Amino acid sequence: MSWTHLVRITHKGAPTFAQLVNPRESGELDDQIKVNIATGTPVKRNIKLTGEIVTVSKKNLLPPVEDVPIVVQVGLNYSAHVDESENVGYKSLAPPTPYIFWRPPTCIAAPYANITVYPIQQDCLDYEGELVVLAGYEPFKDITIEEAKKQSLGYSVGNDFSPRPGPKLGQMNYIWSKSFDKFTPVGPILVNADILGVPPSVELTTRVSGKVVQNDNTKNMTHNVAKIVSAMSIGTTIQPGTVIFSGTCGGGQWFIDGGKSGGIPSGSEVEVEIEKIGKIVTIPIYQ
Repeated sequence: MSWTHLVRITHKGAPTFAQLVNPRESGELDDQIKVNIATGTPVKRNIKLTGEIVTVSKKNLLPPVEDVPIVVQVGLNYSAHVDESENVGYKSLAPPTPYIFWRPPTCIAAPYANITVYPIQQDCLDYEGELVVLAGYEPFKDITIEEAKKQSLGYSVGNDFSPRPGPKLGQMNYIWSKSFDKFTPVGPILVNADILGVPPSVELTTRVSGKVVQNDNTKNMTHNVAKIVSAMSIGTTIQPGTVIFSGTCGGGQWFIDGGKSGGIPSGSEVEVEIEKIGKIVTIPIYQ
């Protein structure tokens, strides 16, 4: 294994992967971190550590993925999220196979980025903490679950910011409503899948201004990582470097009060943490 915990930084004017020098099992990062500059990319499986050690600010980290062809979304993948959706009027939602849709790579943002929220996105801006998977070292199609394990390269943390239905947006359109620029921060670390296994069992926690609003374990996914990767390849060629958001758990604000609260207040600190991977922090700023 040439790498275990990758970050992506700007080094000598160019985006560059680097290995954490002293990764912590918890995924926690100091404000200043030491990294070993690398050449290559995890997708091409040609990462090589150069031995050049530099210190960088974690606030300047880039998303730990690059040249992403598409972002795959998985909906309704935890029973608690299915239950809360049915409680607000949706019926018979538990999907027998992964519920898959897509969004463009322009939605990806850095792990500590602020995002601009326009009026049409403000009816009830919600959080969705999710395990993120980097998949594909070669194009693949119609692969088995066992083959899918080999195509799962690493894990990161993501937040799928989701504008819910309201008078400005109307009914939620699962493509357009989830495809806004910079609405899915990813990071801060890409942890090699060999470290956590396929599928991983790690705790996921979302906080808004310090208050815990979501908590679950990825072992409770209805469809685990390998099944998702296999299912999304049915009849479809998946390109290397595809980023997968594997679904959120229960606790969404809109499902708690039907949007009466107005969702995440502007300027709130929204934090998603996954055990052994790390924590991202995003502040939505309303225009």
